[in-house]
Amino acid sequence: MLRCRKFLIRIICLSIIASTICSYAEEEIEDLIDIAESNGKIIAILEGRKTITFDLRPNEKVLWSGANGYLGAFLTDSRFFVISISLDAWQALPLRIDESGKSVASLSAYIALLVTKDRAVGFDATSNRFIETQLPMHDELLAAETEKYVAVVITSSRAFGLAAESSAFTEIHLRVGETLEAIKLTSSKATVRTSDRLLTFEASGSPWNEHRLY
Repeated sequence: MLRCRKFLIRIICLSIIASTICSYAEEEIEDLIDIAESNGKIIAILEGRKTITFDLRPNEKVLWSGANGYLGAFLTDSRFFVISISLDAWQALPLRIDESGKSVASLSAYIALLVTKDRAVGFDATSNRFIETQLPMHDELLAAETEKYVAVVITSSRAFGLAAESSAFTEIHLRVGETLEAIKLTSSKATVRTSDRLLTFEASGSPWNEHRLY
């Protein structure tokens, strides 16, 4: 009976998150998770009621942390932790050797983003799973940002977009000699201006749109 009740509560939470995403509303989203690190543990308090802890390894060092909307996250020197309000435990992504020192983390109400020298990893509050894509070898990371329903990663040769509720990153190639000039994110849209084009990616998860400037 208790297991059935927990399952129903989780389904309700996911339904609420999904319906909010579908509306792409501009309302302010309350932070529903509080996080802390104490005595070798990472702690999440969900909606002020349920406390979930996880024991770090001896000498495991926290490098970054954040909480926003439906998500909380920690980046340590060996793992990337994320939790959402519909989960009963922290989700952990192991880092590869030498990844932590060159990692960039970002968090919105629905998407947690980690970018290393080799890959970009997103975590979606609705699917509660990590979504990964490999970055081109030897590329320079130019930008990694999140905003409510979208996340964007820009390297010297490609632009990657991730939308809430999507199952994969969407990418578009930059041309030889094309350079990044500006990037702007709203709650459901990313606009990237390069030396040659205006590129847009929307939370609907559709492919990148491009418009020539010259």
